[in-house]
Amino acid sequence: MRVSPQLLAALLLPALLPAQSRFARATTIGKVDSVYSATLKENRPYLVYTPPSYDDTTTAPQRYPVLYLLDGDAHFHSVTGLIQILGTGVNGTFVVPEMIVVAIPNTDRMRDMTPTRVETGPDGKPNPGFRTSGGMPQFLSFIKSELIPQVDQRYRTMPYRVFVGHSLGGITAINALYTIPETFNAYVAIDPSLWWDNTSLLRKAKAYVGSTKLDQKALYVAQANTINADDTTSNTHFWAITQFNQVLRTYNKSGLRYAFRYYDGDDHGSVPLISEYDALRFIFDGYKLDLPRMLASPRSLPEHFRNVSAKLGTTFAPSERLLQTYAQIALSQDSTKAMEFLKIATEIYPQSYRNYDRLGALAAARGDKAKAKEYFEKSLALNPSNTSAREQLKKLAPE
Repeated sequence: MRVSPQLLAALLLPALLPAQSRFARATTIGKVDSVYSATLKENRPYLVYTPPSYDDTTTAPQRYPVLYLLDGDAHFHSVTGLIQILGTGVNGTFVVPEMIVVAIPNTDRMRDMTPTRVETGPDGKPNPGFRTSGGMPQFLSFIKSELIPQVDQRYRTMPYRVFVGHSLGGITAINALYTIPETFNAYVAIDPSLWWDNTSLLRKAKAYVGSTKLDQKALYVAQANTINADDTTSNTHFWAITQFNQVLRTYNKSGLRYAFRYYDGDDHGSVPLISEYDALRFIFDGYKLDLPRMLASPRSLPEHFRNVSAKLGTTFAPSERLLQTYAQIALSQDSTKAMEFLKIATEIYPQSYRNYDRLGALAAARGDKAKAKEYFEKSLALNPSNTSAREQLKKLAPE
């Protein structure tokens, strides 16, 4: 019986990390870090998730895209869980890249996530809860000039960033697109509070997307069902998002890749989880790996990543672990294809000796002692302390 590639991947992939490592990561989702902000004049803690391969010392160190998450204490578990499932090959699933998540908890949410100072609510009455509003420009400056440089210094990041916000965080993401578009590559606004300050951000949308160059940027907007039975006039929150979508659909000449979805079955509180999933799928549309195609033609794998890189405007490459995974899956069906994946790994990661060990072992198993000797010698040249390669060469030496 021939096992399908998808089923084979589901059987093999969960066991790729040692059990002890898998259990440790299951109980430790991330860690707390912090940065002092001279802009905000306060210490800002943040939560950091790194994917399972981040600490894998058996492969070449990899760099990762970074997802910056507002209301981080509320959404850290859901977003990291999605990325863990979608990006790490669990059940053969590679539909987004592995990513670092930096979640930003709140200190003064009203201050940081409102673009203008407003003292009255949508009903026109004074609202004491708005007394600290209007600090978003400083908050975005903190993220751009203080938080991101520290994250880039302390973690192995690559220059692709996603910015995700819900509600007031949603307008923070939109205003970041307006004011610091060079900082992030993709923006996610979940049921954004575009009613703020008499819909000031909505009123800027037409001119902005009609004249600004935003090639290779992406924006995903999610709208919840916030229509209430007692709405007797306009529901400003709902109406503003609807109007924003119409403006983007009609006037977007910026090159911005844009998507919108209305979630009829979700309210303002439940919409983040489902829309986070959809947003990731939209941003990385085309990233999903076609396992049967890759197994049939291993050279289609680097070609796939070249296409992804062209679309996203940042260089993405298959990780060494991914190539080794595909080699492992292919091995049960075709050792020639398995060797091809490992050869690609030596091309992309020429300083990694372990791929030559694997190639040597496969060549020896196929009875090609000359090739096996060549591969083990290359491994030993890269790592003179590799006793395994030295032992294999002794076995291959003529008696």
